[in-house]
Amino acid sequence: MATTSEPAMGAKYNGVKLAGLAGILSIAPGVAGVFIAQMWAFPATGANATEIMAFVDANRTALLVDMYLTTATVALWLVFGVGVWLRLREATGGESLLSACFLVGLIGFVTLLFAGFASFMVLVYRAPEASDPRLLYDLSLGLAAMSGVPTALALGSYAILVFRSSCLPAWTALIAAVVALAHLVLFASLAIPSGFFSLEGGVTIAIPALLFGWILATSVVMLRPESKAGS
Repeated sequence: MATTSEPAMGAKYNGVKLAGLAGILSIAPGVAGVFIAQMWAFPATGANATEIMAFVDANRTALLVDMYLTTATVALWLVFGVGVWLRLREATGGESLLSACFLVGLIGFVTLLFAGFASFMVLVYRAPEASDPRLLYDLSLGLAAMSGVPTALALGSYAILVFRSSCLPAWTALIAAVVALAHLVLFASLAIPSGFFSLEGGVTIAIPALLFGWILATSVVMLRPESKAGS
């Protein structure tokens, strides 16, 4: 005879599986957006308003497509992240400080990213007549870098909880720990004027790429909700 807990367990399994699928689906539009916008060719942070506006005006369509794709990616991260949060809560038998920190960190970094996207969308929308293109450009880059702090909180909490509970493979926690530390470096780029580790350097592409890697790896694992450490 079926117990009353069986429907709930099935719904939980389906929800976690859906979250894993959302994480996997988020990768393609995010990667496509990087190449469509050619992010490596963005103006340096020291560029003046005229240079920024000229770049945006010349690439307006590509940048708009990139923003829509990237926004879709981050929206899917919310679904993925909530699934991870539910899995972490299950591991601890209810809410815990670490699972709550993961959720708060997730909401925090997604909110900052959306705010940065909004600034950049206004810049692209107003091209070539934005009144202060440099301010909008700086805000979009600054908010992206600031998102490194809540990202580090979310992934650091995930890593600690998974290492303790073995609710997911330990290697996903190891990757999360590396990505968490990397995002503190991304935050530090706000104070670095030039070079690879500055806002205009390769760190702004390399570190988000690490996050994509963790999301993809963990999403695959989420499709197998009974996975344990070392599996």
